[in-house]
Formats: sequence, structure tokens, C-alpha cells
Amino acid sequence: MAKKKTLFQKIRNFFLILFVLLFLAGGGLFAAIHFEVLDRAVVDEKLQWANEKVGLYKLPLVGYGGIFEYFEVPEGVVWPPPEPEPEPETPPESTTVATNRPAPPPAAEPKKSKEVKVSQKDLEEQAKVREAAEKKRISKLARIYDNMKPEEAAKALDSVNIDTVVLILQKMDESNAGKVLAKMESSQAAQITQMLMDGDRRRL
Repeated sequence: MAKKKTLFQKIRNFFLILFVLLFLAGGGLFAAIHFEVLDRAVVDEKLQWANEKVGLYKLPLVGYGGIFEYFEVPEGVVWPPPEPEPEPETPPESTTVATNRPAPPPAAEPKKSKEVKVSQKDLEEQAKVREAAEKKRISKLARIYDNMKPEEAAKALDSVNIDTVVLILQKMDESNAGKVLAKMESSQAAQITQMLMDGDRRRL
């Protein structure tokens, strides 16, 4: 702490002595000019030369804007210098990078689904498969109705599509099919009988 205080005192004393010397030099110069010890024109010429070369007009006390304003700004010199114009703002680096990137490629068009070509042979095979499955279902239903009482079978078949009824009766035992027809309404039984006679196999 003592060392810091001593250093501060030394610096303060140095500037104090410097200020006194400058004051004495300035005062002596002023006195010499005032009492015509020195030629005022010569002194002014020297001071003007020093003002231009050294820039005494820049000093805070005796120059431009100072307390005494002794030294004037020379002709052709702009003091204080004008403030620099603000530089235009540059876009952020990320924006520049993004702008320089190549445009993304156009979106690929969706692939068109390939047309599936089905030959006549495939259609015939599919029709055969469906027909075999249908015959299997009809045969299963015929066995069920064969094991039912004629009254119950006739009542159950009353709400079934007539084409399906014909197919079922064709697969049933003939005696059982006759008993079921006998229990049906006369108009429905007549229509089914006619279809059985004509052999008209209508599908669902």
C-alpha cells in the first residue's frame, strides 16, 4: 500500500512541476512580447509556423474550443475532423451462406403405378375358383336343410333370395326338397318349381 502511495505522489509531483514550467514559459513569453523585449511579428511568425507544423490548435486549453483559443485553425484544415459515416450493415453471415446455397432440386414426380394386365386365362381361372367355392357353400347349406324339419326349412328359406333357394334345393335330397316345397306358399313354390324345370341357375 505504501509503495502505491509513493508512486502516486511521484506522478502527481511530476505533472505539477511540468505544469509550473509550462506556465512560467508561457508567462515569460507573454511578458517578453508585452514589454517588447521580443519582436511581436517574429514571435507571431514562429508561433504560426509551430501551430501549422506541430498542431498547437489541437491543444485543449489554447487551441480550438479551449479556454484561451490563442491558436487558430490554419486555412484548409478541418478541425475537429468530421465524424466518419456509419458503414452499411452487412447481412449476417448465416444469411449470406444460405443465399449462396444452390436451389434444391425440383421434387421428383410420383411414379405412376404400373398397369396390371390380366389375361383371359387368368379371368377364367378366377371364375372357376369362385364357382367351386360357391358350390361348396351351397352343398354345405343343402346338408343343413336336409337335416331340418320341412316346416322349419320352408320358414327359413322364405326370406332367402329365390336364386339361392333354387341352388340349395337342387343339392338337397329330392324327397326332402319336395317336403320343403310343400310347406312353402303356393306362389313361391310354383315359381321355384318352374325355375327347377327350366334349369335356370341364377347366381347371387
